[in-house]
Amino acid sequence: MSEWRFLLDENVDPKTATYLEKEGMYAEHVRDALWQGADDETDVLPYAVEHDLIVLTSDVKDFSDLVPAEHAGVVILYDDTMPAYDVASDVIAMVDAYPGRDSFSGYEELDPWV
Repeated sequence: MSEWRFLLDENVDPKTATYLEKEGMYAEHVRDALWQGADDETDVLPYAVEHDLIVLTSDVKDFSDLVPAEHAGVVILYDDTMPAYDVASDVIAMVDAYPGRDSFSGYEELDPWV
């Protein structure tokens, strides 16, 4: 699982990163990696691309229509009321369903994994 690296956007509970890290995944939260209020287009996306991080976000407006060249991967969470533990469990289930990150298309919706 270590090849999977995530950057959790501000709208995802920071505890999710803690749960993912306990399961051996690399995960950091935007508030820790950058700062609270970081702009998606000018701050979050360039940081994620530079560090090869898949963005986990519920910000559908800013992330759902990106072309693959603009990101290192995006996972959309429509239900942003889910507890952090459940989100982490669903991310793990999604990752486990892929043979490796190289088979990840670069875009996934997390809600079907619930």
